[in-house]
Amino acid sequence: MPELGILGNQAIVSLSSSGNLTWLGLRSRELRWGVGADDQWHFSEQRTSIRQSTDSNDITPITRMKVPGGDITQHVDVVPWNGRSITKLEFNNETPVPVAISILLIDFGSMEVVETMVKSEGEPVIRLSKPIGSLVAASGYENLTNEIQNSQFSGYGDDEETLIKSGVDTALIFPLPHATKLEILISNEDLSSFPTLNEIPSFNEISNGWKKHFDNGMEIQTDNEKLMTTVNAAKKHLLLGSDQNMSSEFWDSESTKSSIHLAVLALMSWGHANSAKKLLYKYMENVPDSLFMNKVNRHVLYALCLWEEYIELCSEEESLEEITPWLEESISMLLSSLPNRRRLKNRDISLELASLKAAVSLLIFIGNDSLASDIQGEFNEILKRSGTNRVSSPFSELMNSFSAASEALRAHLNSNNELKTFDHILSKADTTGSFPKDSRSQDPIASALFLLAIRACFLIKNVSPDGQRVIDIAPLFSPDWIGKSIEVKNAPIQGGNVGYAIRWHGTSPALLWEAKTVDSLTISADSIDKDWESADLIGEALLAKQTPPETAVTIQREQATFSKSIDPESPDGGTFQ
Repeated sequence: MPELGILGNQAIVSLSSSGNLTWLGLRSRELRWGVGADDQWHFSEQRTSIRQSTDSNDITPITRMKVPGGDITQHVDVVPWNGRSITKLEFNNETPVPVAISILLIDFGSMEVVETMVKSEGEPVIRLSKPIGSLVAASGYENLTNEIQNSQFSGYGDDEETLIKSGVDTALIFPLPHATKLEILISNEDLSSFPTLNEIPSFNEISNGWKKHFDNGMEIQTDNEKLMTTVNAAKKHLLLGSDQNMSSEFWDSESTKSSIHLAVLALMSWGHANSAKKLLYKYMENVPDSLFMNKVNRHVLYALCLWEEYIELCSEEESLEEITPWLEESISMLLSSLPNRRRLKNRDISLELASLKAAVSLLIFIGNDSLASDIQGEFNEILKRSGTNRVSSPFSELMNSFSAASEALRAHLNSNNELKTFDHILSKADTTGSFPKDSRSQDPIASALFLLAIRACFLIKNVSPDGQRVIDIAPLFSPDWIGKSIEVKNAPIQGGNVGYAIRWHGTSPALLWEAKTVDSLTISADSIDKDWESADLIGEALLAKQTPPETAVTIQREQATFSKSIDPESPDGGTFQ
């Protein structure tokens, strides 16, 4: 049940599990639908007859209602128009007989229908691909459905106009013959002009447009369709969220500022640097003022650490001089807020230390080596006085531990079951790849934690005992992966990106990899072959032969039961006589 929108726009449309539409910020406004079949009217609230999926690109949501004879399908997404956005709906009759489609418009205001255009308060809000067959009005959903069931097609003409009084809900009813479709455009905000149906891209073009955005970041290719659908849904959701104001319903009271950093981390870890940066600036701008406080607001500390992650994963030759005034002010406030030597050991300042360490990296990056050296000296002295041996980013576990990210997701979704594999996680997503929570059809924090967990399934960063940076391939590899091809592209790492593919020769995996970075690193695959590693940036290697999971085969012969472990590479092809 995804939340839909376009990049650079505030309007968000929520799709329910029934295929109904609501608008964030306009919750009372709702579009529902029904199908008049041979037996009766079937309304979208009858969820037992409804299934949802995505298109062949794993992007556009499809809702199917089963009626006698077959399915009525609904496609929906949001498209740009003159700097604004429009919701595009399409209903297809896949049954062998004609049906009727009712579009229930709840709280849309007074409405005037002129041929294939519907106006509200004199402004066009809906365009239709065909004239309506009948129009009914009533107050409230229940009364409206009763009127629909009692209505007869009135032969409503193309040249007629009907004015519906304000405050009355409306239903538009259309005949829909076999193998035909009904197309609908709905404005999400005030429009200076309303497009024709021919001016709006097809659903396939919409999906291809999103794929181009996804191609700018990290990609994972497997034969697990549910995984691909859920990854696309989560990426699309957070990309939309990066354009939302912190005060919007998208980032509601439950998704507080302390949780926004998860979305920033997820976008960075999947290579969507511009969107991550945009959201990080908004995060900084909405941090409460620290004046008259004895300590720096923790959101400032988080922001410092997020910028450190940003320059590691996302920046190449980018300058961040615009954050210099904020950085210097934050460092000054941080140093002045730290406790004196006598109280230092009695206080947990791990976040403060991580933030100072991040500040040094940022100062070096923007070219302020002098201040960086001073802060490094202060950091070393504080580290010594506090008795702390190791300082790590507050995000290091979330970025490089599947168990940490999956546990955070489990807790957020209030799940009683551990999420030990990505299949466990996928079981928490609906059929469109969305993670619903409470009143939200798609929860942004769940989207972020999911992406962090999935990246950690396929790629993590480690440091060897001698300080060498290590990129560990497929850290969650298990025997269930044997024989399954995997490809990862454009995964951001320090100073560049890395990609790899795993192909199979029987039960022996062949690893191909390429790292684009000026920094030295080691490639490992400990979960596949503990004895292998490489310092080459480009290469291929045949890793250790894997042992497939045992398959028990039960044979009944003379009342005796036998079981045999099947080797897929045995001379008899894994079978026996």
